[in-house]
Amino acid sequence: MEIPYPGKAIIDERFDGIEITVPPKKNTFQIAFLSIWLCAWFAGEIFVLPSLLAGGNSGFPMPFAILWIAGWTVGGLFAIRTWLWNVIGKEIITIGQGTLVIQKKWALLYKPKTYDLAEAKNFRAEEEIINTNIVGADRSNPWKLDDKGTIKFDYGMKTIKFGDGLYEAEANAIIEKLRSKKLIK
Repeated sequence: MEIPYPGKAIIDERFDGIEITVPPKKNTFQIAFLSIWLCAWFAGEIFVLPSLLAGGNSGFPMPFAILWIAGWTVGGLFAIRTWLWNVIGKEIITIGQGTLVIQKKWALLYKPKTYDLAEAKNFRAEEEIINTNIVGADRSNPWKLDDKGTIKFDYGMKTIKFGDGLYEAEANAIIEKLRSKKLIK
């Protein structure tokens, strides 16, 4: 007999509201690939950057070398962000005192978003359609963290999403809990 899925969201009821913690859906292929790639990236930073700063001749014109190291560094920062999010990241949603706050812990360069609950309408659960490739890796953009989530609501003329990777049944249970506590309509 199958054991019922207990859900992955952690709900912490507080005197002034509710805090929901949702770990991201782990992508083991992405974690393994980026772990290896980041080692090579770090080696590139260590060997090329000091040579560039010392004014050494790497065989490439200086403007090209500067442009290359800038692109290499930015690419590495995006890879670090994706790796951190996959390994230790978590989405924290705090609802209470008339606001809904969405934070993405360990998502570098992510600014928490705060929404006025009086303006938040039509809370609903809709599972995300995941576009996967042959090896099953999620091909959605890992840097667009705001555009993922099973729980959705309308805020003005925009749809806000949170609760990435939740099953629709779990998302519905969370919405019902928030409604029963009279935190949302």
